[in-house]
Amino acid sequence: MSPIFRAPGDKPRPSVLLLHGANGFDSQIANYERYASELANNGMDAYLVYYYSHSDEDRITRDPELFSKRYAAWTRLVSDLAADLKKQKSANGKIGLVGFSNGGILSAGVGANDPDISAAVIYYGTPPFPMDTPVTRFPPLLILHGDADAIIPVEQGKRLADMARKLGGAAELVIYPGERHGFGSRLQTDNGADALKRTIAFLRRELNAR
Repeated sequence: MSPIFRAPGDKPRPSVLLLHGANGFDSQIANYERYASELANNGMDAYLVYYYSHSDEDRITRDPELFSKRYAAWTRLVSDLAADLKKQKSANGKIGLVGFSNGGILSAGVGANDPDISAAVIYYGTPPFPMDTPVTRFPPLLILHGDADAIIPVEQGKRLADMARKLGGAAELVIYPGERHGFGSRLQTDNGADALKRTIAFLRRELNAR
């Protein structure tokens, strides 16, 4: 789990784990670091969580089934990190997730499994289909999707929102007309900047950030 972007001051603060998509963080590391810095500037400690193992790195482009095979292990990893962060002296007891693409699908699964997750932001994700147990709950969700996404169609975001609401959860769905996959890390664009603004407002509210 690295690196950390720490919120200023000494008051108790929430932690937010950022979960990457299929290509990891490296290809747009400056954008992800800027994203995490913005969260920190708004009262939340932010972490870029690289959940691949070395074996995963070698296989991710060659094994189309790897995501489903490793999903349970990755959800446990994220939950373990969240549990450790919740125990920190600086923590306020609230943990949030921000997931991009595959990381969004992973965030949905962690949120469904782990009652310690207080909120999750899902960029162009889906319902947590690789889970081997029934989904019975979700934390509050903010779901951000473009309606021109050809990789994960916007219908998947709608399905996730509907699923959460049917289970009694709160799910806000924001659809960006004409937007394609991957806009969340492109903070220089209007939609990327708007999505970050919405994310900060949502997490500050749900995580009691000061």
